[in-house]
Amino acid sequence: MRFAEQLLLLLHSQDTGYFVPIPEWRMSCALAGAVLMDLALEDRIDSDLETLTVVDATPTGDSLLDPSLEDLASEDAVHPPQYWVERLARRGDEISDEAIERLVQKGIFESDAGGFWTLSKKVTRTGRYPLVDGWAGEEIKGRIFRTLLDKEFPDPRDIVIIGLVHYCDGFKAMMEPEEYEAAEELIELYSNMDLIGRAIGPAVRSSYRPPASMRASRRRRAMPSVGLRDAFASKTFRSANLPKFFAEKAQELGPVFEFKLPGRRFVVLAGVDVNRWVAKKGRLHLRTRDYLEDFQQEWGTARSIASMDGADHFRMRKAVRAGNSRKVVEDRLDEVLTLGRGSFRGWEIGSVLPAEMTCQRLIGAQIARLSVSFDPPTELLDELLYFEYRALMVHTQGVLPGFMLRTPKMKRYKQRVLELYAMIHATHTEAQRAGKRRDLVDDLMGLHHADPQFLPETDLGFAFIAPIIAGHYTGSAVAFSLYELLKHPEYHERIVAEADALFAGGDPTAADLTPEATDVSRRFIMEVLRLHEVVPVHLRTAMNAFEIDGIEVPAYSTVMISFSAPHHMEEHFAEPDKVDIDRYVEPRNEHRHPGVYMPFGVGTHVCGGANWTRLQMVLNVMMFAHYLDFEMVPRDYQLRRSPLPKNSVNRKFKFRVTGHRHPLVRGQ
Repeated sequence: MRFAEQLLLLLHSQDTGYFVPIPEWRMSCALAGAVLMDLALEDRIDSDLETLTVVDATPTGDSLLDPSLEDLASEDAVHPPQYWVERLARRGDEISDEAIERLVQKGIFESDAGGFWTLSKKVTRTGRYPLVDGWAGEEIKGRIFRTLLDKEFPDPRDIVIIGLVHYCDGFKAMMEPEEYEAAEELIELYSNMDLIGRAIGPAVRSSYRPPASMRASRRRRAMPSVGLRDAFASKTFRSANLPKFFAEKAQELGPVFEFKLPGRRFVVLAGVDVNRWVAKKGRLHLRTRDYLEDFQQEWGTARSIASMDGADHFRMRKAVRAGNSRKVVEDRLDEVLTLGRGSFRGWEIGSVLPAEMTCQRLIGAQIARLSVSFDPPTELLDELLYFEYRALMVHTQGVLPGFMLRTPKMKRYKQRVLELYAMIHATHTEAQRAGKRRDLVDDLMGLHHADPQFLPETDLGFAFIAPIIAGHYTGSAVAFSLYELLKHPEYHERIVAEADALFAGGDPTAADLTPEATDVSRRFIMEVLRLHEVVPVHLRTAMNAFEIDGIEVPAYSTVMISFSAPHHMEEHFAEPDKVDIDRYVEPRNEHRHPGVYMPFGVGTHVCGGANWTRLQMVLNVMMFAHYLDFEMVPRDYQLRRSPLPKNSVNRKFKFRVTGHRHPLVRGQ
């Protein structure tokens, strides 16, 4: 195992799913130092306190080391270790990414879509790393801490690591003050025992980069801006397609620009490079809490998973991971199908239905059953939706005054929401849940009982209904799916044939939902999610200043991120305005380039229920195709979006049920 891998393992925090807080530049220098130490042990370089030279430029065959060795060998002049630490630190992200990927491949790290890493269950259970290339070892943190606190004599390679971590101040970040005080003398002793470490380690420490405000010599570009007049001059903006508008502006102005509205200014981030940056470094610079605080308080809660950052967000994600997974839909597939058919039976042949509201009710009923094991009346789901929309318009979008939430109707809806909290809570006593499949509320109740300070009663209610609120977004995505299905009969026919085959022997099981059996429907949904982002932008606050593409974004800036802007760029998706499901298969695979296809966001706040949502959308589109004949109303309807409080089809889009293709009963 290379020193960069060991360094990351030692600095990893199982509680936060990331690494202990060390200044970004110093961490990059430490990773550069780790590579140099490995090159020294491979007899490729030699170093003292004054010089670092290449003694053998032959590649090691290790991609973690050889790019740096090539860089070293390309320089004729002799430089001190600090020069090379700082020069190689520019590759810090590449070194870190490759080291993490190796740890995942070795079965030591496990990752999730939010960019968190945890030690694998096998490592946490046994305290040892898996056997790789004939090597296995004791988990490094326990080994190093035993060396420092129990005074066991370290292995020579551990001496190198101790010095490296010491010089980047990692032990101060990891240890409690009293622990560090007890171990400080030994840390200093071991850090001075290795000759290479004595040369490279101090270079890591002295290569501290000052705050951005002090680096006056660096020239930056002024931030370009877009005003309201510019926006209304754009046909794309007038059509309420914000991601496409931001894509156009990013291609014109670059990935960072200011969007000026009357009384408000936003820093817009849009593009592939932005998405990659957020995935790697967003957690260090962006927070979500600010724009959600007032909205959450309206529901009676102080915080939620959406507004948490750092260790608390990671802990909450772990607690609700099982309840938000695709496995829930697969395990309760019969209920999804039964609820879908039940909704269809309520739609009389010849009836004209508003697409948006109808899909909201359809999906809301399914999510309520699967997430909270409760069947709220349709009117209660509608009231929840109305109150949510009004609260978003007041508190998040800021386009309505606060008194609009204090009307008699809104007060009545809010009271009904509080009653819903109580109804869900009342159905989750130990006796009532005995023998039933565990759901999201069970997981939340378990966390509450285990740690009532972390998840108090005051935050439970909103956590219960958050999935139903999220279902409103899925409902809008299904409405967009119906529109595209009716606008593209060639895809409609293929999905009908695929759905009929899936249901040919009765209700399918989870095992029947293979990629092959749902291929056309799955790719169709992928294309709908690319073209019609229900959440067009994400708001964040810059908690630390950062720089992208030579433009500094100051701390306290309100940041508007358009993760889906690349969906509308020709350089990533051929004919991006065209519905084309073949872009997701070989040889094109246009969605597979990092940072390009991001319908569920990027970074630590990526949607935790993405796999659930994709499967639920596929199932519902296939049920529509299998059970119903339906048509667009009006027949010449052209898509118009309603951009607030989220992206949705406008109210004029309706559909008429013209017939039932199959009986709306189980298994037929």
